[in-house]
Amino acid sequence: MIQKITFSTIALCLLFASCATKKNNQAEADCPSKPCTMEFRTVGVIFKDSKGDTLLVKDFSVKLKSNNKVLPSATSETPIPDNPYYLIANDGDKSVLHIDGDTLIVSAKHPSTDQVKTSEVVVSGGRCECHINKISGTEEIVFD
Repeated sequence: MIQKITFSTIALCLLFASCATKKNNQAEADCPSKPCTMEFRTVGVIFKDSKGDTLLVKDFSVKLKSNNKVLPSATSETPIPDNPYYLIANDGDKSVLHIDGDTLIVSAKHPSTDQVKTSEVVVSGGRCECHINKISGTEEIVFD
């Protein structure tokens, strides 16, 4: 009896997994075939104080302007002190971004003055695209 339940459970799990794989393959199948490079693109920003020194900021966030949703990759990494590069978007976000570009609202708070700085960056993507592309926006955000 236990063997039948175990076998049934495993069979059910395999069925769900194959359906998910088939769905992903169908989604990719309706994209036109095109050569893509193996690179993995990222778009990021560095925060600086008024003297030009880099900062590790507080309350960093990236949201899509169109619907105020948080972009997943932007919260996935915390910068290291030696290289305070804040990730705004990467190729993992391409399916959430439109081919014509989406405006991303980048926001953070100065670690000691609590001044909030906000900037807009436009990034394009698309499910069938190879990579994301930065269309406009700054690479450095400077606090007063």
